[in-house]
Amino acid sequence: MTRKILLSGILFLLSYQVATAQEYDKVEGVWNAVFVDLPLSDNLSLRSEFHIRTIDYFNVWNQQIFRPQLTYTDSTKIKWSVGYSYLKNFDSDINADPRVRNEHNVWEQVSYKTPLKKGSFSTWLRLEHRFQEDLPLQKNRSSRSFDFSSRIRVRFTYETPLSKIDSKIPVNFVFYDEFFTLMNSSGIPYKFNQNWTFFGIKVKLNDKITLNTGFQKNTIFKSTDQYLKNRLWNTLLFYKI
Repeated sequence: MTRKILLSGILFLLSYQVATAQEYDKVEGVWNAVFVDLPLSDNLSLRSEFHIRTIDYFNVWNQQIFRPQLTYTDSTKIKWSVGYSYLKNFDSDINADPRVRNEHNVWEQVSYKTPLKKGSFSTWLRLEHRFQEDLPLQKNRSSRSFDFSSRIRVRFTYETPLSKIDSKIPVNFVFYDEFFTLMNSSGIPYKFNQNWTFFGIKVKLNDKITLNTGFQKNTIFKSTDQYLKNRLWNTLLFYKI
């Protein structure tokens, strides 16, 4: 009961500012991704992520991501990760020229998962160092420059079984909330950036393949009191080599 109260309080505090925000725009789309895991030892693993996101359902590109990472799991089951992300961000106006804004970022993450009486609770904190192409974009790529910034991402995840313990294909309910905050040049968090909320199911098809699918709403800060609401159907495939 104490854990449930604590979790509810944390999610309320993180979501309060977003819940009271003025909506600016709404879009709908899909988010599909593949995660490929390669164990290197008992404690070390390599993962590569491939993401595609759209708006206007399947009609308009929104984002493409390639994200390799290395994870070390210590004796206390805390996971320490470092990674790199390459992102292609598409202007929602398909007639924009140029339309693609590139981003490179490197990041560090620490995560931990604890079992509950039924299910589990996990959390992770990620620090991203972002190099984004300056706006307005230049048609001549050699004239483009990059702006540096950092942000912190914190995710809380709750998972509980929906199927029987001895089920051949286990199915779990999954809920998570992720909060993004920008950092100033001194490394101090100072401004809300995004909030992601997801709920859906996790299906373990076999020892190598797991599928997550469900609804996600991303609330993204655009300008003072103006926010973008991005509603997505999110499907993630995890494959262990």
